Amino acid sequence: LGSLGSPFEHIVEHMKEHPADWQAWYDLETPESVPCPLAKSGHATLTPFQSLLVLRCFRIDRVYISVSQFVQSQLGPQFVQPPVVTYSEIFEQSSSTIPVIFVLSPGADPANDVMKLAERLGFGGPRLKLLALGQNQGPLAAQLLETGAQRGQWIMLQNCHLLTSWLRTLEKILENIRNPHKDFRLWLTTEPTPLFPVGILQRSLKVVTEPPNGLKLNMRSSFSRITQEVLNQCA
Repeated sequence: LGSLGSPFEHIVEHMKEHPADWQAWYDLETPESVPCPLAKSGHATLTPFQSLLVLRCFRIDRVYISVSQFVQSQLGPQFVQPPVVTYSEIFEQSSSTIPVIFVLSPGADPANDVMKLAERLGFGGPRLKLLALGQNQGPLAAQLLETGAQRGQWIMLQNCHLLTSWLRTLEKILENIRNPHKDFRLWLTTEPTPLFPVGILQRSLKVVTEPPNGLKLNMRSSFSRITQEVLNQCA
């Protein structure tokens, strides 16, 4: 850090002269909320990004939170808060020829929300077919797709990343489906994988799902699922 020049050219000497101050700052539970000793002593004026560099050298465990705070202060909170996934809007953007791919993050599972959406729109029960992909599940998935495209069912294939060897077959099946029923929908879930066929990605609507982090985001997610009809019933 000292090799970067101003304002860090004297940081090593400052640490040697004031080790107690640096140790006290290092031991703080949230050191990012307090100016580092170099800035606090008046020896240097640090920008928010330069303060982040100092923190990176001493407390790497606090960098993630500090980067989020930096982005929020410089660009706005909308760049650090994940958007609320509204499944009804996703459905409106989909079609019988445009599958929906949910790219999963740890702890996220859209299956329950898709099932609720299906029930609300009249596609529950036998009109919704769910299949968790795994070994030897390829032929069954192909059969579900063929039947679903003809009868206008919703097909949800979960955990596509566990059967990447079959995804090329899935790509060919989708290419060969001609004039599917207008109600047919294909929902796919997968963890990030470089083996996912580009052809499926290009023709699909991609949705990144993240579990809400913290009370505020959890409340936002919960309220987004409450329809106006439900609110009217509570009045």
